[in-house]
Amino acid sequence: MHLEIRNDGERALWMVGVVDGSEGGLRFPRYMPTVKLGGRVVAAPPPPEDPLVGPLRAADFRRLVPGESFDPTRPSHGSAYLPLSTFANFIPSKKGVYRCEVQFSTESDSPERWLGRFNQEDERASVLGLIDKVPRVTVTAALEVVVG
Repeated sequence: MHLEIRNDGERALWMVGVVDGSEGGLRFPRYMPTVKLGGRVVAAPPPPEDPLVGPLRAADFRRLVPGESFDPTRPSHGSAYLPLSTFANFIPSKKGVYRCEVQFSTESDSPERWLGRFNQEDERASVLGLIDKVPRVTVTAALEVVVG
């Protein structure tokens, strides 16, 4: 499965891919994947076990000009992006139409909810400045996969 974030606007914008803690909802940006069969969730991120997430770094921010896109699960330009393990590890158990969804959210109530729990001080000021440049959105993308 391929995930893409695209800037369809008229101005450049900043985004962050999937970083440590994003998939489990421990930090922003949040990438919340689910797989459903017949409307029932059959795969989702497990409850977070460890609230310690690594630092968010300036290299994890991606500037997108109008028309540009990137895969938020593929490291590039020095980023520490991670795959969505819910999708990467899912194996269908029976035939049917599986609906794969991911909700992406940058709508935090505080910029500190983006930061790591350790080793964040070196880039804290620059990262907080970049967080302010990320548009606040929540969007859901979906794909149906037929397993026959």
